[in-house]
Formats: sequence, C-alpha cells, structure tokens
Amino acid sequence: MFGLHLIPNPWIGVPRRLGLALFRLHIENGAFVSLAMGVVGIVFALSFGRTVAILAASGALCASIVDKPGPIAVKARMFALAVSGSALIALFTMLFEHHVVLMGLLVAAMSFVSGLVSAYGRRAIGLSVSAVLALLFGFMANRNALMSPYDYAGIFLAGGVAYAVFSLVGSIVLDIRNRRMFLGEAVHAFSAYLSAKAELYEPKARRRLALENLVERHAAFIEKLQAARDFIFPGQRTASRQRWMAALLALLDCFEAVVSSDADVETLRQSGHNDLLLRLKALTNTFAADTEELALALSTPGIKFSFNPHTQEVLELQAEVDRLAATAWGREPLAVSAFRSTGHKLAYGIARLERLALATDNSADARRILPNVDLEAFVQRDKMDPRVLLGLFSLSSPVMRYAIRLTGAMTSGYLLTLLLPNMVHGGWVLLTTSLILRASYSITRQRRNDRIIGTAAGCVIAAVLVHYIPRDLLFLPVIFTVGGAHAFADVAFRITGMCASVTALLQLHFLGPEVEPSSVLVIERLGDTLVGAGLAWGFSFLLPSWERRNVPKLVQAKVAADRGYAELALTRRRNDTDFRLARKRAHDAAANLAMTVRRLADEPKINRELLTALHDLVAANYLLASDLASMRVLFRTRTNELDAEATEKLLDTARSNVALMLATPEDKVPEQARLSRRSLGDSLGGHNAMVSLTRRLIHIERTAERVSALAAAVLKTTSSPP
Repeated sequence: MFGLHLIPNPWIGVPRRLGLALFRLHIENGAFVSLAMGVVGIVFALSFGRTVAILAASGALCASIVDKPGPIAVKARMFALAVSGSALIALFTMLFEHHVVLMGLLVAAMSFVSGLVSAYGRRAIGLSVSAVLALLFGFMANRNALMSPYDYAGIFLAGGVAYAVFSLVGSIVLDIRNRRMFLGEAVHAFSAYLSAKAELYEPKARRRLALENLVERHAAFIEKLQAARDFIFPGQRTASRQRWMAALLALLDCFEAVVSSDADVETLRQSGHNDLLLRLKALTNTFAADTEELALALSTPGIKFSFNPHTQEVLELQAEVDRLAATAWGREPLAVSAFRSTGHKLAYGIARLERLALATDNSADARRILPNVDLEAFVQRDKMDPRVLLGLFSLSSPVMRYAIRLTGAMTSGYLLTLLLPNMVHGGWVLLTTSLILRASYSITRQRRNDRIIGTAAGCVIAAVLVHYIPRDLLFLPVIFTVGGAHAFADVAFRITGMCASVTALLQLHFLGPEVEPSSVLVIERLGDTLVGAGLAWGFSFLLPSWERRNVPKLVQAKVAADRGYAELALTRRRNDTDFRLARKRAHDAAANLAMTVRRLADEPKINRELLTALHDLVAANYLLASDLASMRVLFRTRTNELDAEATEKLLDTARSNVALMLATPEDKVPEQARLSRRSLGDSLGGHNAMVSLTRRLIHIERTAERVSALAAAVLKTTSSPP
C-alpha cells in the first residue's frame, strides 16, 4: 500500500465523489483566487476604509483574471502586464470618457492590441479581459465622481500589486501541492482515456464512433500531459520535485504501453470472439477505475491507493487465449495471436501503473527511477517575444484577421453607446463582446450561447442578492463568485458567465448603488449582453479564419511528425531523449489535428466529404501511433528472444518503406522490397518473437500506407474549390 495522503487523516471520511468534485486543480485555483481577493479587500478596508477597499478590489479583480496555475516566472510576467496595463486603461478611461474621439481611439487601440497578443496563447487572452474590466470600472468610477482620476488609478494599481504579491507568495508556498495537482489532472485524463478505450472492445459498439471518442480523449490527455510537463519539469531539481518529474515520466510510459495495445483492434473486432472482447473491456474498465483511484489519492487528503495487479483476470484471459490456440491446427491463428498480444500489453500497462504509484510515494528515491533525459526539452516556453508580432502584419495572418474583427466589434459597440446612451451601456457591451469573440468560429459560437445563459442567471442572482443582503455584506458573494468564474473558465464557461456577471454587477453596485437598483439589473444588463453577443456573432464573419484553411498545414505537420517518430520507433539503439521528443511531436500533432477536426464540424457550409476524410485520417493515424508504440514494448519485453541480425534487416526494410510512404514529393527515398506474408514463408500466427516482430512491421507498413493515402485525399479535397 502506497501512502499518498497529504496530511494525517482528518479527511478520512471524505466521500469519493466529493473528492472528484472538489479536489481538482481548477477548483483549488478558484478557491485561492477567492482567498486572495478576500485578503486584499479586508486589508485595504481595515487600513483605508470601505471606499478605498472597493477601488483596490477593482484592481485586484483585473489582476486575478490572469492568475492561472503555472511557473512563477510566467505568472510574474503576466501580473506585470495585467496590473500595469489595466491601471493605465482605467486612468485613460476616466480622462477620456467625455472626449468622444479620444475614447474611441482608446477602445480601438486596446482591442487591436488585445487581438494581437492572442498570438502568445491562451494565457495572453486574459490580458484583454483585464483591460475591458478596467474600462468598465473606469466608466463607473468616473460617473460617480469618487475621486480624481490619478488617485483612482493609484489605488487601482495598489490593489492589483497587492493581489499579485499575495498570489506569487502563495504559489511558492504551494509549489509541491500544485505539482501533485497537475500530475493528478493528467492521471484523471488518462483514466477518461482508458474508459473510452474500453468501449472499443464492446462488440456491439459502432467502431467508428468508439474510435472517434477514443481519439478525442487521447487529445484531451495530451493537452493535460503538456500542462503537467510545463509546470513539473522546469526549476531546480530538489528531491521532492524530482519525485513528481519521475512520476510524470512513469505516467507517460504507462500511457505508451496502453496505446500499444490498440495496434490489433481491427483484427480483434473482426474475430467473432465476443467473449474475449468483453474480457478485454472489463479488464480495461478496471484499469480505468484503478487509475482514477490513483488520481484521487494524489489530490484528496485522507485517500490512499493500493495497487492491484489483477493477476487473476489476466490469467483467465490468457487461459482462454491458450484454449483457443490449442483447438487450432498448426500455427496459431492471427486473431488468437492478436488477443494474446493485446492481453500482454494491457497487463504490462497495469504493471507500469505500479511504477507510477511508487514514484509518487514519499519514500521513493526519484534519482533511482528518473531516467537520464533532458526534461527541459519537453517544456513549451511561454515567452512573449515582441518579434513574434512583426510577422503578423498581413491579412493572411489569422491573428491579424482576428485583431481586425475584435477591433471592429468593440468600436461598433462603443459607437452604439454614443447613438443610444439610454439603452446601451458601453462597458458591459464591450465586456460581453470581448469575452465571446474568439479567433475560432466554433469557440465564438459556443461562448455566445454560454454567455447569454450565464448572464441571465447571474443577473437574477445579483438582483436577489442586492435586494436581500445588506450592502456591507455584499463583498462575501463577490469573493465566492470571482473564484467560481476562475474555476470554470476552461471547464464550463456557462458557469463562468454566471459568476462573472454576479461579480461585475455587485462590484458596480459598490461603486454606485444609486445607479444600479436591483429593479434594472436583469433587464438592462441582459439587454447589453444580447447586444454584445450580437456584435461578437456578426463580426465573426468579418475576415473569418476558418479552421479548414489550417487543415493542409496541420495534415502535413502530422505526416512529418509520424515520419520522424517512425524513424526512431523502428530503431533499436537510439538516444532516449530524441525518441521521446519525436514521440511527443507525433502525439502533439495528432492532438492538434483532432481538436481542429472537432471545431471544424461547427463551421457553416463545411465540406462533409472533407470532414469524413479527416475523421478517417485521424483514426488511422491513431492506429499507426499504436503500432509504433508497440515496437518499444516489444523491444523492452522480448528483446532476448529476437535474433539480432535478422531483426536489424527487418527493421531496416520497414524503416525505409515507412519513410517512403510518409515522405513528401521533395523527400522521396529509394523504394525497397515490401515486407509481406510471403517473406515469412508461413502463416503470421503464433507468438514466437520473430514472428510477432514481422507481423507487427507488416502491419505498420500497411497502416502507414493508409495514413499517407488518406492524407493525400484530404489535401486534394482542400485544394479543390468548395
């Protein structure tokens, strides 16, 4: 039994479902944001009074938008940009509000810069939200003449700085806890991937839909895995940090073993041996449940993980395979060999889960289990190099097109407030527009619906709170809702929309209660939301950057990554860092393509033929990755059974053939003799190591050929007019 509890046992009665719901990275991040907001508000209130505390809380709220879990250096940089930028915008808003032209230029410049900085990734998008919130608060502070613009900006800045300092100190204190949580989120995603994999063994399941679901879960896991790498791998290698580094690598090795077990899934499903398929499904579901328990143990105090190798289930599966093999004449049938191989790989994956659990144990010697790998090479550097922006000033750039769309929508929103001052409230319209409009049409569409529904609910809740709770106590729901908005920003935007609406409305009520009576909260703010949503939706068709335009580039990148991965996967002696990097690039490219295909389905007038071809390509590519992963498992578990000279000849031939199939027209390599059944002189059944190797290499060649053909079909479809 491995002791993975954080503190001695006061939480021993925490139910399992409560652990799944509460002890998650996004929930803890939201709770910390609430705590930081509460501390800043209370300190300023006790030191300078309620009015100053309210203004300081506005600055803290703008700073909190970019408060996402991550390396300290990245957080410090984002805080510096958010706090300084939002303070300047708040100051300029108060100075320019009665100067129509200057205010219009401020809105346009802020929107254009916000669109451009989206080139730096998801974190940078929070800067635009901070800027618009500062604009909104500046409007309200000016309207109520609370103090001079410079005094207000100074207090606003002080609140943002105080929040940033508190958050950075908290991040240092909670560093190990956060590493556990990032690992736990990756393990949670791995468990979901295993559950989807189990459905692939359901005889009655539709293979295409089951495989599509598996590919989506694979993409989600790859995203969580990269987030864990970016947080766990950097920094000084202390003993405790090395433990989480080793654990993350152990998770990746466990994942590779599981991926390899899908190499024969088509053969398994066509075999007619439904009883064996159901046994594989049950074993995989059990594996998924165990993995979820490990994730719970990593995150939930008081829960421990006890590894179960499921020896009995594995032995029963192999006994049934042996029984079928004994009924065959001569060499073992191909389907039986596929079941034998899949069972071994699943058992191997389960065994790797024990290694993962051992790595997280407090007594583990990470230096002994941490491989000699350059971990920094696997981190995606979050650098905001200004030179990146120089390549964006072209209408062919999706980022530039998005910046123009955002600027047009935001400027139009501002003009509407000038034309209809009694009907449209500028700050709220601009906030809604900036929250909804994204570079992706699919995301904009989803956020539009979620924002409207969330705002409607938030307006009702805010009206009730304002009516029934004394003003001096309204800071309490603000503290909770600002944390809720953070917690669900990347999980359930509808909840974020609701919480953000309550936060902003109550904050505005603090700044000017006579301006926002509860009787108008629902109607006016919902009306503003509909106007902002309409602007975002309408401008999403201005210079659109349709996902289908990215398809050729993504497909070519995927095929190139496959080729690099295959080159090293089909080599026995290779540099481990190079191999892991090639594998990472292949999985990342597959995840990028899969997520694009998912968004592509929401676009108007989408070519259904293209969509079908892309789904087929993504599925075939996943099976190729499974084939290639199985080579490493084979080399690890059966290397002593392989004839060295014959193995190298087979690998050389397969490597050259796969390189030829996945080559671009400019990179053609000399064609060599294809491996085939005849090259064995006998059936491909049986579980002799050399027979298994040859069978796998033949399958890899065929799968690579299918990937190449499907990629060519997709590229041909995208090159023809719609």
